[in-house]
Order: sequence, then structure tokens, then C-alpha cells
Amino acid sequence: MPQRKTTTTTNTTGGGVEQRACPPGKYSRRRRRDDACERVNCCLWPPELKKRSVNVPEISLSENPLDLYPRVGGEPYKMFSDKTYMDESITVENTNSEEFLKDLIVEVHVIDDPSATHVDLAGHRKPNTPRNFTFQKMPWREMIRRIRKGEKLYTRHTNGPKKAANVLTDFQDPETKRNPFDTPTFHGRCRETRRMVERFYAAARNNSDVNSNGTVVTHSSVLRVSSPGTTLWMHFDTRDNILHQLSGRKRVILYAPECEPWLNVEGSSARLKYMRGYENFDEKIINEISCDEELEYNYRLFDAIRLERAHVCTLEPGDALYIPALWFHRVTSLPSETNEPSVAVNVFYNRVDIDYDGKDVYGNKDPVKGKDAMQKASELGAMLNTLPPPYKTFYARRCLNEIAAQLNMYLRIPDHMPNSHPPLDNTFCDENKEALKAFED
Repeated sequence: MPQRKTTTTTNTTGGGVEQRACPPGKYSRRRRRDDACERVNCCLWPPELKKRSVNVPEISLSENPLDLYPRVGGEPYKMFSDKTYMDESITVENTNSEEFLKDLIVEVHVIDDPSATHVDLAGHRKPNTPRNFTFQKMPWREMIRRIRKGEKLYTRHTNGPKKAANVLTDFQDPETKRNPFDTPTFHGRCRETRRMVERFYAAARNNSDVNSNGTVVTHSSVLRVSSPGTTLWMHFDTRDNILHQLSGRKRVILYAPECEPWLNVEGSSARLKYMRGYENFDEKIINEISCDEELEYNYRLFDAIRLERAHVCTLEPGDALYIPALWFHRVTSLPSETNEPSVAVNVFYNRVDIDYDGKDVYGNKDPVKGKDAMQKASELGAMLNTLPPPYKTFYARRCLNEIAAQLNMYLRIPDHMPNSHPPLDNTFCDENKEALKAFED
């Protein structure tokens, strides 16, 4: 292995900088403490899942979320509930009306199969598979009317291929030349939520200056409209975002980034269409997945965390949910008796300490360094694959250990080795007794 690099740390006594070797990555059965850093090292693999109740927690609203920011710890959080998002004349109750944006032309995903529930967006569906919708342009009022008649429609507003969406500038009434989102109240709400996100970042960094400004900037704000009963594939975004529910109701199921190995992830999406649990699958679903042994295994694997690690949030009109970056979330527009459309605005934020792809207008591309590291990992795997066994796996593990060392983390050895034989009892044959003499030193 190449000589271990050194890392730079701040000398707190003299204010200077000292060099020290990165501690060696080690296999361990327990959490390790790094005395130099005065902290407990984290396990790189397998992921450490926080202990919690077996009950699925419903994310609820606190009376004063700013008082709770130190213990948020990067988890999803319902920030507030307020039905006056814009001004006295435009409230959340009429954002799902035909008159809200009137004859403004919008591009709509029209789901071809009336029985389908998932919207196979380009970034969510399995690569090289056909989408289940067609694009149609129509006036806003026509879209609302067709949703109320029971059609499955979905729209995510865009601002072209080179510019991020912004509800504060992208919508203008053709007659009045007025943007219904461009009001002091809505501007103020966006500033307030960004301020909360900045406080969460400060708390996560153990920053004593909880009023620190300038840690985030707004990347985009996206208007979404969907028919009741439609669902987006479970996926993660690389930016923190706040989901403002304007009208209709949504249910959001979330899993922490550490749950990724159990979620059958490909690209940015979890290939898990059904959430009810394998034991609850009906004959139709069983027939659908029975021809794919790997898919059946993935659903059984998902069952291990399906309820135990889920966070659930039901959004009513006026609610806002903070969704941290890399958290997997599955969003469903809930049915209503009158087929009312679900209308929401996502506001995505850039962290100033992350180097994002400058061409990422949708807010879901990997950060530059993350993408480069993944590419190097692919090249490293190809290099190791040229070695014969057991060199291949031996040096692969050493590479993983080197990565753990650079991250000041460790790899955990299972307490019970898989496929191991039960321990020997007190009766040994002569061959066993002879062999055991080697362990008497």
C-alpha cells in the first residue's frame, strides 16, 4: 500500500497548524475512541443505525421549532403550519383553483395507465425502461379541471435546461402581469425557512455561533401539482429542501441515508414499488416479482427496516417539511372525496461548503467530489478485478480499510461469523485433541 498521507489539524493551544498521521483503519467489534480527536469514531461498514422505538414515528409540529434545533441532528422536521403563505387575497385554499394561474401554459405528465400510481420520472425510473406517461402542454385551468375529473396528472415546473426553477419569478398572469407568489409574505416565509436551515447546519457543526449567516443559498423553488393517489418513487436529493404544502394532502415516508443498503438503490432511487411488506403481498404482486429472484430478495431485505426505520409525515395545507439531503423519501398525494389537486412548492438549498455541479438545474446531481470519488472507486474495482483470487478480495478489503482510515472510521467485524460451525463441546475425538495442542501456548 502507498505511504499513508498526513492530515492537517488545528493546534488549539498555540493557534498554529500541526501535522499528524491519519490513524490506521482497524477492524473492530465495538466503537473505537480516538484520543487525539477526543471523540468516538464511527463505523463505516456496516452502517450504524440509531436505536429507536419499534413504533413508526409520525413527524409532528412543535410550538417553537427554533428552540429544538440543537437536537434536530439532521433529521426531517415539520417546521410550521400556516395557511397564509402569500397575502390576504391569495391563500393556500385557492392555489388549487382554476383561476390561480388561469391560462398559463404548463407542461404536464399525463399517466397513460389509469390504474398506475407511480410517476416514472426520468431521474427515478430504472435506466433503459420506458416511461409510463406522455408530455402534454395545456393551460393551468385545463390541468386542474382534468385532475378533478379523475385523470392521473403530474407537473414539476422547470425553467429550461440551463436555469433553475424559481416560483418567485417564473409565473406571471398574462392579464395582470402579476406573479401570485411574488408577495412580501411568501418572500418572508422563504427567508424564515432558510434561516432555520442555517441554524440546523450550525448545530450540526457544533458551531457556537447559532446565528451564523451565509451557510446556505437558495438553489431553486419548484411548483409541483399532482392528482390524488399518485406517488413519486422513493429517492434522495443531494440538497436539503423544504416541502411547502399549499393545498391538498400528502404523506411522506422517509429513511435515513444509513438505510441505503436495505433499499435496493439504483442511481438516486430505491427500486421498491410496494411498501406493505413481503408478507402482505397479494397474489398479483407475488406473480409480478416471482420471475425475478433478486427482486424478491430485495423486498425481503427491505422488510428488515421497513417499519423499524421509517419516519412518516402527513402534510396538511399550510404545513412545511424539512427534508435533509440524502434522506430517502416517498411522496404520495392522498385521495380526497372531491379529487382536489395537491399543490406544493419545494425550495432547495445549496450549502456553501459543498462543490455542486454548476449545470445541475434540477438539484439532484451528485456533488463534484462525490461524483469523482465514485468514478475512482469504479476504476479501482476494475484494477482489482485483474488480480486472481485470493489477491483480489484480500486487497479489496485493504483498500476499504485504507478509506476507513482516511475518514477516521473503522470497519466492524460481525460478532458471529456467517456460516460458522457451532462451538465444540467438551468431547473431542483424538484428532481434535491433537489439533488443539497448538493453542495451548
